[in-house]
Amino acid sequence: MMASDPFYVEEGDPPAKREILRAALKLFGERGLASTSIRDIADESGYTNPALYKHFESKDELALYLFETCHARVWTRCATALASGARFEDKLEAYVGAWVELLDTEPEVLAFLADSARVLWPRASASVRRKTMIGLARKLVEAAPRVGGARGDVDADVAAASMQGTLSELGRMIQIGVVPGPARRWHDRLVTLFRQLGT
Repeated sequence: MMASDPFYVEEGDPPAKREILRAALKLFGERGLASTSIRDIADESGYTNPALYKHFESKDELALYLFETCHARVWTRCATALASGARFEDKLEAYVGAWVELLDTEPEVLAFLADSARVLWPRASASVRRKTMIGLARKLVEAAPRVGGARGDVDADVAAASMQGTLSELGRMIQIGVVPGPARRWHDRLVTLFRQLGT
C-alpha cells in the first residue's frame, strides 16, 4: 500500500472502489450507518449506483467490508507494536505509541469502528472477532508484574478494559474538542498512568 493510499484501501483497488470506500467512510462517520443511503455514497463519490453495485451488493456489505478491513489493520498495527517489546515497559511504550499515532493519522477510521461496532461486530467474520482490541490490551496488562507476576493483585480484565477504554475515549475527546490534539502530546502521560499496573 502506498503512503498516500487511505488506510482501508488495498493496493490493487481500482479508482472507483477507492473513491466509494472514501465516500462511505466519510458519510458513515458524519451521519451514521442508518442515515446514509447508497445514493448518498454515490453522490459523494461521484460514481453512479451501478458503479457501487459492481463492487458491493449493498450498503450493508460495503459497511461490513469497511469495518472488517479497518479493524484488521488497526489490530495488526497494535499487535505488531505489542510484540516489538520484550518487557512490560517496552510493550507499553510501543502499544500506546501505535494507538496515539492511529488517533492522529486515522481518526475517522477509529471513530467509525467505535460508532458502528454495536451493529457490525456481531456480523463480522469469526476471524475478525477472534482479534479484539481488548484482547491485545489484556496481553499487555498480563505482562505487568502486578498482574502476571508473583503479586498478581490487579484484575487483568478490569485493567485491560480501563486501558483500552481510556485510549478510545481520548480519541473521542480530541475529536469533539474537549481536549486538545494531537494525540501524541498525551503519549507520555498515558504511559505514566498505565505504568502503575507494573509497579
